[in-house]
Amino acid sequence: MHFNKISMAIIGLSMMNYAQASEGADIETFWIWVALFALGLVGITILFITSQQSQKMQQLHQSMFDKQLEMEKNQNLLLTNMSENIHDIAKQALQKSHKTIDRSSKLIKHKVEILSNVETKLLDVTNALIDFLRLKSKKIEIVNEVFNINNVLNELSGTICTQFSGSQVELIFDIDKNIPRRLVGDSLHLGQTLKSILEHILEQGDLDEIKLEISMFDTFDEHVELQFQFSDTGRGLDPEALEDLFVPYYDEETGMYVGLGLYVANELVNMMGGKLSVHSIEGKGSTFTLFLPFDIVEKTNQRKYRLPEKILIEKKVFIVDTNYNSALAIRKMFAYFRHEVKVLSIEEFMKNIPNLTSFDIVVLHESLFSVRLVEYLKKIKMEKELKVIALNSLLQSDKKSFVNEVIDTHLFKPLNQERIFEMIVDIYNIKTPIDMKEEKKADIQRIQTHKAHIIETKGITKNSFRDFSDKNILIVEDNLINQKVLINLLHLSGMHISVANNGQEAVDMVKESREQFDLVLMDINMPIMDGYAATQMIRLDKKFDDLPIVAFTALVLDSEIQKMFNSGINAFLAKPLNIGKLYTALSIYLSDTSTEASQVKAIECEEDITYEGLDIVKGIKHASNSEALYLEVLKEFSTAYGTSDEIFVKLIQEHRYEQVKMLCVDMRGLTGTIGAEDMHILVTEILQQLLYKKYDMLVNFNAKYIFEIKKLKRSIDKYISAS
Repeated sequence: MHFNKISMAIIGLSMMNYAQASEGADIETFWIWVALFALGLVGITILFITSQQSQKMQQLHQSMFDKQLEMEKNQNLLLTNMSENIHDIAKQALQKSHKTIDRSSKLIKHKVEILSNVETKLLDVTNALIDFLRLKSKKIEIVNEVFNINNVLNELSGTICTQFSGSQVELIFDIDKNIPRRLVGDSLHLGQTLKSILEHILEQGDLDEIKLEISMFDTFDEHVELQFQFSDTGRGLDPEALEDLFVPYYDEETGMYVGLGLYVANELVNMMGGKLSVHSIEGKGSTFTLFLPFDIVEKTNQRKYRLPEKILIEKKVFIVDTNYNSALAIRKMFAYFRHEVKVLSIEEFMKNIPNLTSFDIVVLHESLFSVRLVEYLKKIKMEKELKVIALNSLLQSDKKSFVNEVIDTHLFKPLNQERIFEMIVDIYNIKTPIDMKEEKKADIQRIQTHKAHIIETKGITKNSFRDFSDKNILIVEDNLINQKVLINLLHLSGMHISVANNGQEAVDMVKESREQFDLVLMDINMPIMDGYAATQMIRLDKKFDDLPIVAFTALVLDSEIQKMFNSGINAFLAKPLNIGKLYTALSIYLSDTSTEASQVKAIECEEDITYEGLDIVKGIKHASNSEALYLEVLKEFSTAYGTSDEIFVKLIQEHRYEQVKMLCVDMRGLTGTIGAEDMHILVTEILQQLLYKKYDMLVNFNAKYIFEIKKLKRSIDKYISAS
């Protein structure tokens, strides 16, 4: 309206001037006024449009600012009531387990599984908290090294399938044939990212299938880009939930933290130079797409997996699985070796079992092995060489496989190219040069091989490991947190502990060390050289025939464990760390004394030390009952928030009360978690003042905050020194 009034005024003025010009003024004067009118009209139009755009931009900027502020609030709220949440997880699961026992005494085994899952959940919360703190203090570094992508996928499936054991979801790895076996990148953080995404998807429930598709694309430089795409058949996300997916927050209704793992994963992806995005449709499912850059180790080698003999190529393979998409993914892996592969749906197979006499390899789901089918396969085997493979899923809770002499081997999904390669070599009993050397060495090897599962020794504490004082131990582990946890656990034992970050370092240290190691604790999935290869390299030198090598890994498949023993490993320990089992493993190869003696030492060495403002017992309980993990949380807290008093005072001086609130929300959750009760009470009181907008009272808390944080820092330092 305002614009129209101005325009009409100019038009009126112009008409008056036009009349004056008509009465005798020069005609040029008339055209000057017309030009001025046009120029004025254009200027006002531009001014009006600019004004409108400026208002829209201001509104957009304000909206973005408000949204960013809200995201920061949500992000900082994730640690509020952390201690209560951890207690709720354990309490709910324990109540569930007791109800289970009340219903039937036959379900004791199920109770053990529930309690094991509780321990895993608490461990995940603690590890996520450590990662969060390390991100806050900018301590996480990206390290690009050579690694085997199959090891990453094996550890991913082992960890996930243990954590979600019993799930009926079909987990599929669909891997393009051009994916290199060995890449250069950060394998540790790649595995952590994939695990966080898969955990989030599985926690949604109501799923039939999750597929991980891995593809490769060339880039404009010498790098390649790998796409990891997770797609599920779940209920999907609404637009609001999708928008806040990577913003962690504490859910008051469920008592659970939502999105902490995805938040850390997204930050890691950005640090690795990649991109993580999500597309979701309600009622149809979600798709997580991860792009990451890598280098290829052997760019000229087009065949990444070469079968050792030509007779293994061009076999005829028949596949039937309960999930057709899974069967198609497996077909792609067999086809890599130029096998002729036929896939049949389970409905077609059940309707009419086809003639299988023309096939060399038959891959069938375990549920299909009826008496009739077994007899049919036996008959074929009497007439020709036929390899029969039984398929099942790692996620299934019942690990007892169908056993029959007709079956040559078992395969547990999800699969990858290397596992198919190793299975083909194994079922045809083809020996590699390394295998033959290991077989010869097995005849003269004197050190004991313990193939049974390691039994947990009860009542073990940190002081129990003094039984192995003066022994030389090499820890081979690429995960910094795992290194610190083991060192914190063992450093009071009197053992001499060395650390290697990968298999190559381990081989060099074993061969070059002046003092011979008494035991090696070997991770498997590592960059540069994995645990399999490192063990084989060590065993090639007869000087180390008597050196015990104990695997410590998340890999759980029988075939993977057997591969460890074939490499020369003496015993197997599964992650996460169980100190009772670790003690047993060390006892098998190092012990000169009994467990009773260690328990006496533990009692003698216990000191009644108090730490002002820090409840150690409560803090350890929140850290999955692991003192070693608790120490790591304290160290990271001290680094990130140990000097927060300076920030607190400055924010109050500058009247930045929203930031004061964010800091106190952080501190409230963290102090509750680590057992810093005095500090927890103080920041709760400050939050109450902020809630009622009593900003003028905040200056009175400066001295209190400084006193409490310094007291807490002294107690943390004292405890770390004593540990």
